[in-house]
Amino acid sequence: MKQPKSLIDTSPEVLVIGAGPAGIACADALQRAGVPYLVIDRAPIIASTWHSLYPSLKLNTTRFYSHLPRARFPLSYGMFPSARQYYDYLLKYVQKHRFNIRLGIIVKRVSKDGEQWRAETSEGVAHYRAVICATGVYGRPVMPHIEGLDRFKGRVLHAHDFKHPHQVTGQNVLVVGNGPSGIDIAVASAHTAKHVKIAIRSGVTLIQRYPLGLPKHAWMMLAEHLPSAWCERLMKLSNRGYQESERYGLVPPKGKKSLTAYQGRELLDAVKKGIVYLVTAPIAFDEQNVTLADGEVICPDVVIMATGYEPVLHEYLDVDMQFSETYYEASALCEWNLTGNGQRGFPMLDRSTHPNGREVQGQKGLYIVGVHYKGKGAMYNFNVEAQIASEQIASAFFSP
Repeated sequence: MKQPKSLIDTSPEVLVIGAGPAGIACADALQRAGVPYLVIDRAPIIASTWHSLYPSLKLNTTRFYSHLPRARFPLSYGMFPSARQYYDYLLKYVQKHRFNIRLGIIVKRVSKDGEQWRAETSEGVAHYRAVICATGVYGRPVMPHIEGLDRFKGRVLHAHDFKHPHQVTGQNVLVVGNGPSGIDIAVASAHTAKHVKIAIRSGVTLIQRYPLGLPKHAWMMLAEHLPSAWCERLMKLSNRGYQESERYGLVPPKGKKSLTAYQGRELLDAVKKGIVYLVTAPIAFDEQNVTLADGEVICPDVVIMATGYEPVLHEYLDVDMQFSETYYEASALCEWNLTGNGQRGFPMLDRSTHPNGREVQGQKGLYIVGVHYKGKGAMYNFNVEAQIASEQIASAFFSP
């Protein structure tokens, strides 16, 4: 990793904000395109989100689609690499390619200044032809607004702050949120906590990690070469759940929901063993107790909010943008190409010149990468989005 002496002295043409997987993918795409760039991040290490996650965490996507360009995972990582393995992989990838990355730089404000973009940072002010926002969706933990939560005397953590099951050893734990993170944390906590409950608001979807004997991505690799009708049939078969789930209260949400399915039977097994208990959503707190939607009152020592994140770009982008208020839902099981626009509270993108364009509507030179988590998975999509942004930047600013 190169470490220029000063942010202002580097004078690159493109600024990439964020040195996580999306920013690293951008660095790779821009470097291969010969576009001068600089990647900065407020953390003192690359991919800080992945640096200290709890030991049992594994990727939800397989080795087939989760690696960066031209660098497959080592065979020793297995089919679903762990968070620790993924971080080590990212570190080695950055060291090998010697990307132009500066760490420990806080972006305070990004705004338009004539034909350029003005970036105000902890190291001063610099101007760029283009800016890529690659700060992802995990920078701003969301804490829900629940009556009395501010008066609760127990410990309240966000999933972002859960680093190891030892944090809840011997305690009564309530996990709020039943997406993949909430399920992972509940199951991991059950091995050390005295008692673990997970709040289920709208249902939960569990699907097999190895449907029909193979991971879903293996079936996707086959299905994308089939006619659409056959592809749809194969994907329906690969989205198999567990027949006994509903018997233990693990009921899928009704209708179309944006909640990501959990791959694996860990929660089902934990509920069957009686080490994780299902409860309804919390509606009110007092100093010691939590009232649930069904009227039950519980007294947890620790409440872990697995309640999602918002894009960190809202903290530094000072431009007029139109934001989407809806989540993207694929219209077909085999709709894997990037098609969502304005995902997860991100700004709407200009699709006039590319069906998956990364430039923000009405803001020439401002791009978003690291948005789409559907289809083949976030890690695969980071590479695709970074390549599109790089090509658009090269065409707009560096063509003869």
